[in-house]
Amino acid sequence: MLRANASMSKQPTNGNNRELLVRQFVCNDLFARSKIGPIFYVLSALITGILANLHDPLSPIFGAALAILIVVAVARLTTRPPKNEPVHIEQFIIKHWCFVISSVVTWSAFYSWIVYTYGMSSAFLFGLVSTINFSTALVHQFSPQLKRAITCSLLCLLPSVLIMWLYQPSLSIVTFTLALYLPYLVLTARNSHKEYFNHLDNKLDLQAALAELEVLSVTDGLTGLLNRREFNKRLAVAMKICQRTQSGMGLILLDLDDFKTINDTYGHSVGDKCLIHATAILKRIFSRETDIIARVGGEEFAVIVQSNNEDEAKQSAKKLQEVFENTPYIDNTETASLRITASIGIAYYDGNESRSAEQLYIAADNAMYDAKNSGKNKVITA
Repeated sequence: MLRANASMSKQPTNGNNRELLVRQFVCNDLFARSKIGPIFYVLSALITGILANLHDPLSPIFGAALAILIVVAVARLTTRPPKNEPVHIEQFIIKHWCFVISSVVTWSAFYSWIVYTYGMSSAFLFGLVSTINFSTALVHQFSPQLKRAITCSLLCLLPSVLIMWLYQPSLSIVTFTLALYLPYLVLTARNSHKEYFNHLDNKLDLQAALAELEVLSVTDGLTGLLNRREFNKRLAVAMKICQRTQSGMGLILLDLDDFKTINDTYGHSVGDKCLIHATAILKRIFSRETDIIARVGGEEFAVIVQSNNEDEAKQSAKKLQEVFENTPYIDNTETASLRITASIGIAYYDGNESRSAEQLYIAADNAMYDAKNSGKNKVITA
């Protein structure tokens, strides 16, 4: 059957739950943003090597760099993020960054060697464009983790800039231009990081608001129990489950006796506290996963309880009646001790009947009013 309380619905995101959602979102986002990058590292290394004529015969440096990039690309594309497990999420993020750094360092070392060995050439120009693209993509794509994004971007670009400065004086204008580009990358990374988390905060706030609205749409604002509309849906579903599994269930309706007198004598604030008191009793008695509790009227409550037979359902109702009778509501602020009783009606459904949910509810409702009209504080079976 269906669980009775609001935990069936999405809960508003807050506290540790929100932090976990952020980590999960960042984890999934890092994976999604790294699907294309590994392939471009491989293609760029391959084309750069071919332009430098390193493929015939195969240069050991070219072959090693290409092999490492292919292995890392396969690892990055096949290692998928976990679901909602903080330890595993953190492990994935660390593993992911190890893959990214491996790709960056391998490419940077290979291209720095190209710069050192070949200077101005078609391989140099193609590799230069690729390096600028990689370093720029790193600060944008991986901005959720700012320090790592900046570190990887600098690891990608800075070694080749240093090689140009130290060993290729003819490329001084390129070196100077790239040196000016480095602070731009850092500033861009910071801005992207800020924009990313502003967007993420807005998204989570919207999700939390929608989740809260969803909870409010199916629950009673005072007691937190299901409301009448949602209970009717759950009742119909519970009956279908009984039909499919050939099991039984009891529908218990109860009305607090003389509740109007409590409101008139002590005020509605005490009346509300009595309703909350009644809710606590119901939750204590019907605490199984399959029990469904709702507030279906002002002082009326309904319970769906799995039962093997009608006697078992009636025993549950009798126990509820006894607990109500022996558990008065004590209001310390009003110095009031109120004995609260309930008139209870039961209708049993065995899964083989042709009754509708509405007919079952009416039967239990009639039994409840029979209990109330015959002296109150009674349990009557339909």
